[in-house]
Amino acid sequence: MSIEARTRPALVVFFLFLAACSSSAPSGPKANVPQPEIAIEQVVGPGEAGYPYGGFEVQYRFEIANRAAVPLTLKRITISTVNPQGGAYSLTSPFDYYFNKVIAARSTDTIDFWAKAYGYGVSTRDTEPVTVKGVAYFQAPDGFVNQVFVRELLQQP
Repeated sequence: MSIEARTRPALVVFFLFLAACSSSAPSGPKANVPQPEIAIEQVVGPGEAGYPYGGFEVQYRFEIANRAAVPLTLKRITISTVNPQGGAYSLTSPFDYYFNKVIAARSTDTIDFWAKAYGYGVSTRDTEPVTVKGVAYFQAPDGFVNQVFVRELLQQP
């Protein structure tokens, strides 16, 4: 066996390790800034999609209020549902959505994105609230800020 063939598996493992490290929590110091405020709205849900049974997409709008004196850059949102199966819908799994959205100092801005969900069709539970939880990851000039969120989103009949 050649040296190249013996080192190939080690290189694959090394590059997988680097990829895992680069996608983990932000590195560096925690920024000394006020936590941003996050409001979450479900723009498109199962009602607008005809109460599907199976896969569909939900659209969320995050309104982010930056209370800091410096700009914050939204880098990533991790979001999942915590409601039991059989309700209005469940997100297919915790998933990361990546952004590079700058929120100016002491201002408010919005960002919309679509998430993959699983609907349970028309039932007695199709208008139950859906609880989402997650983390919004921000980069500040002097470090990072992570904002945990849990929100109950009402489903309109």
